[in-house]
Amino acid sequence: MSLLKTYFSKVLFTGMVLMFFSNFVYGKEKKIFELESITVTADKREEKIQEVPMAITVFTETDIEDAGIETISDLVDMIPNLTLDSMSMQPGSNAVSFRGICPSMFTGKNPVVIYVDGISSDNKTDYNIDLFDIERVEVLRGPQGTLYGKNAIGGVINVITKKPGDTYESKTFIEVAENKTYGIKGVINGPIIKDKLFLGLSGKYYETKGFMKNDHPDQDYFDSVEMRIAKTVLKWLPSDQLEVNLHAGIALRENGAGTMISSGQIRYHEDRDPDDKSDSDSFSSAMNVRYQNEFAEFTSITTYKDTELDYQTSTSYLNASYIYFTNMSDSYVFTQEFRIQSRKKDNGLKWLGGIYYSDENLNFHDYSVVYDTETFFGYNMKYNWPYDLDEETTAIFGQITVPLVSSLNFTAGLRYEQISKKMRYRHYNTRTDTGEQLSAVKWNRDDDWNALLPRGILSWNMNKDSMFYASVAQGYLAGGMNFNSDDRETAKFDEQTSLNYEIGAKTAWLGNRLFLNAALFYIDIKDMHVYSNPEPGIFITSNAAKAHSQGIEIEAKAQPLQGMDIAASLGWIDSEFDDYGDYTGKTPTITPVYTLNLSAQYRHASGIFVRGEMQGYGKTYYDEANTTKRDPYQLYNAKIGYEASSWDVYFYVNNLLDKEYFSSLCYGAYIGKPRTIGMIASMRF
Repeated sequence: MSLLKTYFSKVLFTGMVLMFFSNFVYGKEKKIFELESITVTADKREEKIQEVPMAITVFTETDIEDAGIETISDLVDMIPNLTLDSMSMQPGSNAVSFRGICPSMFTGKNPVVIYVDGISSDNKTDYNIDLFDIERVEVLRGPQGTLYGKNAIGGVINVITKKPGDTYESKTFIEVAENKTYGIKGVINGPIIKDKLFLGLSGKYYETKGFMKNDHPDQDYFDSVEMRIAKTVLKWLPSDQLEVNLHAGIALRENGAGTMISSGQIRYHEDRDPDDKSDSDSFSSAMNVRYQNEFAEFTSITTYKDTELDYQTSTSYLNASYIYFTNMSDSYVFTQEFRIQSRKKDNGLKWLGGIYYSDENLNFHDYSVVYDTETFFGYNMKYNWPYDLDEETTAIFGQITVPLVSSLNFTAGLRYEQISKKMRYRHYNTRTDTGEQLSAVKWNRDDDWNALLPRGILSWNMNKDSMFYASVAQGYLAGGMNFNSDDRETAKFDEQTSLNYEIGAKTAWLGNRLFLNAALFYIDIKDMHVYSNPEPGIFITSNAAKAHSQGIEIEAKAQPLQGMDIAASLGWIDSEFDDYGDYTGKTPTITPVYTLNLSAQYRHASGIFVRGEMQGYGKTYYDEANTTKRDPYQLYNAKIGYEASSWDVYFYVNNLLDKEYFSSLCYGAYIGKPRTIGMIASMRF
């Protein structure tokens, strides 16, 4: 804590000196241009981002298009201390680490939850959200359990789809790039009944053959991707006080074998089974109803999501003890939230309260591993865990902001959450040559978890250009049951908790031409979900680890000249296990020492557009013993184009210097994309 106090003192002192200097030099200068003031809904009400006492990163529709952000993975690269990695051989299965808080293996949950118009995605296998036709994305850093619940122990990525209005809008994008990469996407928005009923339609098709050459004679490249996405949004305004929004979408994805190779030097080839695949189909829907009068606002959010997954891969190229892995599953999630809150008041009391319910089912039809046991038994053995898991969550929550004295506010929030899980466990061992069942284990188990999730924030609006805050919040991730354990009595593991301390500053300079925000944090993590695999087919889970992390996050946006935008973000973290057996003192996995993003772009009145970007990642460990690590590296991207009144054309180069790097070293070596050149053209009607 003393280290954080020292950092914060330096940041505060520097900020106050810069503020005095800028007011002295620029106080009388006529305002010609300034950065856009963005409105967010982080606390489930509309507020200016610089006025919300929380670490938030926001991307508008223009930001997303300028930076070429297509997926959540692209977005994560631009968030300080947030890392997306592969902790599974399964393509499209993404693990997220934030501020030293890692994914939970046997709950499958990431510490940062994605919400798309209220539809949640928190599982590693469902973390490949596409970002197209988006109004904005809000990344809320720090635990958000009080208002969002459901495993948001690290944060929330809140995706808000663009809503149709009275103006007809039609756009088409076409992309062509190396590696036989082609994409087309389009959107149509407009009124059905003026001022009353509006419809938005969007769709996307994308395919690439990949860049990893297959040494197997029956396939050229093994990391191909093909996706088809369609989405519709219906907005209805039956009265001035009532608004109804409907969202429905489907996403069909077909992935090859991903970019994983056996350990060794970086290379763009491997001998992979041509039948390896990772296919997923999903349907999602949401209905948001909002009614407001002069006293309060009532909101109802109903969501449903259904996902099917078909994954299989041969691992013989790894020379591992297992030679084949299969995951065939389907899942659904239904949620309902009712919320009532005060109407917006500039300097008054603000309150919010609500109830939440969710019903979730995960059904694994085939979750199996084939082990190479022929040397010992004369045949290979298949271990299959076709389990079924039901999860039911109920919660009640509230938050209130009280003005204490002039410019000083206190926010208090509390959520009570109850989670019930029911597992129907099955484990079958069979011979692969004859199909004979060698053993079978079956058990059923029900368990409950309860949590109180408090949050307190003290904020001080020093003046119209600067706000400082300090917060304390409880982070929570419910426990679960080991879906690879034959022992019913020891299968349960407990919840993981964290206590999060944060102090931050949000400042505007030079007549709103520069936004400079900083956050310092300290996290005490207890009962971390950990596991071990001592022998084939045996997985042990526990809450063995305690850890802490501390660090700083700095974000800056500047507009020094008309048309020029500069953005920078830096995340630095010091994280280690405090109590974890032989691993005490070691650094948690997939937690880079630092993350860095720098970008500069210029949009001239003539239509010329130029952008350059750098992304940097610090040293990262991939095992608890810290024996497998990835060294620091940087990637550079560039983009140039011409923007006309009704059409645009851009040429881009990703990984400009053709850097060779591993994107991950977990369970193998994943190759990062080499230099890629492409073109994007768009038309507006």
